[in-house]
Amino acid sequence: MLNALLNLLDDPDTVVFDAVAERFVEEGRNTIPLLEKVLTENHDDYVRKRIQTLIRQIHAKEVREGLQQWLVGPYHDLLEGAYWIARQQYPALKWETLQNDLDSILKDIIICTAEDSLPMLNKLTIFNQLFYQAHGFKRTSETLNPMYCFINRVVETQHGNAVSLGILYLYLAQQNGWPLHGVCLPDIFLVAYTNEADKVMCYINPFNNGLWAGKSSVTAYLEQRGLTPRPAYYRPCDNVTVILRLLEYTIYAFEQEGKQAQAAKFQQLLPLFGNATTYFLEGL
Repeated sequence: MLNALLNLLDDPDTVVFDAVAERFVEEGRNTIPLLEKVLTENHDDYVRKRIQTLIRQIHAKEVREGLQQWLVGPYHDLLEGAYWIARQQYPALKWETLQNDLDSILKDIIICTAEDSLPMLNKLTIFNQLFYQAHGFKRTSETLNPMYCFINRVVETQHGNAVSLGILYLYLAQQNGWPLHGVCLPDIFLVAYTNEADKVMCYINPFNNGLWAGKSSVTAYLEQRGLTPRPAYYRPCDNVTVILRLLEYTIYAFEQEGKQAQAAKFQQLLPLFGNATTYFLEGL
């Protein structure tokens, strides 16, 4: 059936083409090899553009559905959330590849911090040494380069912005079972270490080599930015909010580069999060 529909890709009747396109998009990823084969064999620019558009639509649908399933699911694994944001830019990115790339780092952290009697702050010190020194992760000087928003690029280049580097830091810590959570302040992303009563013991800045800070330092930062401290700014958030912050930052970074079409591609994902906010724009 799909092979027969391929013959209609050059039909000038837009109603016919829209029906054909809808069928391919509904079938999803399995149709991409077939479309790519036609793309390589067909030299008609009109047909090629239609096929390229179809492939982009199929990828976009898969990302929306994958992110939606993650949002309504029970676990909200941070790496998976970041993966779906990256897939919007890198359609060929494979989940297994991303997991495998982080496997050795995670094993190092688990082995080196396995001693149960070791105080949590000591474990965090070891974690920082492994993350920043042994494995070489660091802040990028190109903080508004959108490419550093994507988790696969952070892993490949060992550089990230405040949000993406923070997400990788937080994911590895959470995989170890530690009580660390994101904190979405205006224009900055921190990590909070909480005790059994969910009280914040300290804030951690992954963008500054895992430096620890108290509430007073956070207050000083807010006042320096001319922002009135609000309880919500200090409060640890869930992983859904962390991924929303990543999405907001990605859109902002593309907009700052004047790449409105790219920004719009990511804005299409915002409605999946409802009316939630991470206060990001309040600091700009």
